[in-house]
Amino acid sequence: MKSSLFLLLAAFCGSIANPLLGLVDPACFVDRSVECPNSNVTFWLYSNSTRDTPVQLDPLELNPWDFQPPRPVKILLHGYTGHRDFAPNNHIRPALLDNEDVYVISIDYGPLVRYPCYMQAVSNLPLVSRCLAQLINNLLERGIVQHELLHVIGFSLGGQVAGQTANYLKRKLKRITGLDPAKPLFILGSNSRRLDPGDAEFVDVIHTDTLGRGMMRPMGHVDFYPNFGPLQPGCLDENPSDPGSCNHERAPRFYAKSINSSVGFWGRQCSSWLIHIFGLCSTQAQQALMGYHVSEDMSGSFFLKTKSDPPYAMGKLEDTDNSKYLAKFRLNQKHNEIDNDFELELSESLPELEDNELDTDELEKQLIWQEQEALDEPLFKSSL
Repeated sequence: MKSSLFLLLAAFCGSIANPLLGLVDPACFVDRSVECPNSNVTFWLYSNSTRDTPVQLDPLELNPWDFQPPRPVKILLHGYTGHRDFAPNNHIRPALLDNEDVYVISIDYGPLVRYPCYMQAVSNLPLVSRCLAQLINNLLERGIVQHELLHVIGFSLGGQVAGQTANYLKRKLKRITGLDPAKPLFILGSNSRRLDPGDAEFVDVIHTDTLGRGMMRPMGHVDFYPNFGPLQPGCLDENPSDPGSCNHERAPRFYAKSINSSVGFWGRQCSSWLIHIFGLCSTQAQQALMGYHVSEDMSGSFFLKTKSDPPYAMGKLEDTDNSKYLAKFRLNQKHNEIDNDFELELSESLPELEDNELDTDELEKQLIWQEQEALDEPLFKSSL
């Protein structure tokens, strides 16, 4: 009990920061342009032969020979304070190129999501999404890449970019993977502003920092919750000053390891996180493989445990029979679901943006009013 309280306290303390950070920093800006290509959004093509010398793509002047022979194309999107060699790229890109015959496009929009400009970064995401959609639309319309070979993988803010990109595409994507999609300023937003199952034919999501930087609510056709709780195993030792950052980055790390795991990350289905917390999930429910090789026939929420060190995966879960225990609670499936709008937090949320315009004066008024309140998300330098 004491250890659980300690973990909750650690997560809570890591969620408090100065809410005005970045509002008056001259380095922070919102790019109001709507034209793409944009110099702040660049695209870099990697293959096994060009992993050290990537090709910078011009969305308007695409060279079909850069994508010969035809292979699956994986598009990687980084988060807050990131760039093309930052998470998830530094974990997933080498794992893909080492184990799969694919092309990888790493997007770099670092100037639009720099520290300490989180609020401006959120308002810059529609521009990033429009420019990514321009690239994808041109790749498909010109027959350079086949629709079924495209897969977008977004970490944190990049997960929300993937969702917003769907607003500008001429054809729905085949698959989007969200790696701990960012929470701050997205909790109350509409589906057009955040990742949801309607954004691709198949959306799979991994949640690793549910009480901090990442979203708790289901966001895909299938959602996985490794080590559900305030702290991922090993993170307190790895980053004691900011375990939440470690929690957050576990999502791309798990995904990278899933590409070539010999045992796999297997989760068991449960109707909701609340039922899981109370230990009322069936221990005979179906299992699903999390990560790169997830079955697109799966749907629902799945919970699993991992090891504290690489390669993290623990394989399939042992089937036991707890039906008699569950019968005591007379559980009914239709009563086990949690409202999709319910998001458990340890503290008050940041002011939410209802549209894509950032009014910094209004935000500052709201934030000053709340300056004594705890926030659900630190705005210090991290890998959001």
